[in-house]
Amino acid sequence: MEKSYKEFMEAKVKSWKDMKDRNVIRAADKFKKKMRKGNVLGYTLTHNEFTIFRTEKEWEDSVKYAKDMKWIKVD
Repeated sequence: MEKSYKEFMEAKVKSWKDMKDRNVIRAADKFKKKMRKGNVLGYTLTHNEFTIFRTEKEWEDSVKYAKDMKWIKVD
């Protein structure tokens, strides 16, 4: 059974420390520069998108109610 690169990466990435894709890491650095104090940067493996959450509670609610999204908190 063959796996695509995307499927292979999704299986291995459990936290931001496991992220190996350089383009994603560079994009995260750009988003971090735009963030204000208290904001939380999240990355969804399902859509390969970044989202800036205003508060920690907003982040926790998104993870809690959107379990199919596979959220990772960017550190």
